Amino acid sequence: MRGPRTLTRYVAREVLQYTLLGLAAISVILVARNLVRVLDELLGAGFALADLLLLLRVLGTMLLLYALPVSLLFGVLLTVGRMAADVEIIALRACGVGLRELLRPILVLGLAVSALTLRLALDVEPAARREMRAAVGSLVARGAGVEPGRFRRFGEVLVYVDARGGDRLHGIVVSDRRDPERPLIVFASEGRLALAENGSELTLALERGDIHLDQPGSRDGRHVRISFEHFDYALELDALLGATGFQRPQEMSWRNLRYTVKRLRAGQASDKLRAAPIEYELDLQRRLAVPVAPALFALVGLPIGMRRTRGARAFGALSCAGVAFLYYGSQTFFSFLAIEGWIGAAVAMWLPNVLFAALAAVLLARARRIGG
Repeated sequence: MRGPRTLTRYVAREVLQYTLLGLAAISVILVARNLVRVLDELLGAGFALADLLLLLRVLGTMLLLYALPVSLLFGVLLTVGRMAADVEIIALRACGVGLRELLRPILVLGLAVSALTLRLALDVEPAARREMRAAVGSLVARGAGVEPGRFRRFGEVLVYVDARGGDRLHGIVVSDRRDPERPLIVFASEGRLALAENGSELTLALERGDIHLDQPGSRDGRHVRISFEHFDYALELDALLGATGFQRPQEMSWRNLRYTVKRLRAGQASDKLRAAPIEYELDLQRRLAVPVAPALFALVGLPIGMRRTRGARAFGALSCAGVAFLYYGSQTFFSFLAIEGWIGAAVAMWLPNVLFAALAAVLLARARRIGG
């Protein structure tokens, strides 16, 4: 039994090493890509090092759910590919070590990563998304949402600021056409932005200004003018940040998401929903289905990596990208079909797992048959 135990430790160590290497590279790529997209909106807020570190931590936590499975696949493909290129697998088979002994440590690692991914999917990732919304909202409230001399659109509301000093805004113009029957324009000498307690709205606290209400039905073109000393104007944060508002399904805790889906299934929809009902069902199923990916990647990665090739590392990286794209791309495609009403949410999220399980069974059976 010493031989199999030695092999198990050897394979597990190699897979872990390459997995950690892949995790570092994939995390840097994903975090940098998403951080650049966020920074484009936030550079005007007096961005500090503490803000950058916070965003890096939260983004890294959010993306870990997808980086971990792909990193494990990368580790399996490179480990098995290197062993195949160095004729180690042929040597093992000559010594009576079959596919089962090689698969055991890889599958155990896949199940361990699946368990960790399940923990991330249920509560850690949604909590990170909520923290990201709060952090970005705080930065926007400090002035990232508006830039002096430029118009900024918040949905149907257009905001212009002439100048800014610290957290104070000067020369403010707000054009609100959310109600076509009563469009209005607000002029204010100064004001400041603040994040509302619910995290989904910005409050523009205006001082010393006028509200001009158009009267479309008036024959003489009259309009109403109202002067004020203090006026709090609400702006939707969702319109600026895109899908980051209160009660988005991706941000809800597992308990709240289950409760919401239960109410939706019972026909008790809430007015606070910020997405279509199908999206809540899809996210609930996603949190259960995505954690299966690491185990499936382990099963698929072994037979693919066993192909003998000189450029084992290059082949492993390309295969990793192809398999990951196929899995997550199919999830996106089936989710689109569910949103269009062609299939159910559970089918959309679990069908990629079923297809990959079938693919793994075929590839493993072929590898075993070829190996004899």
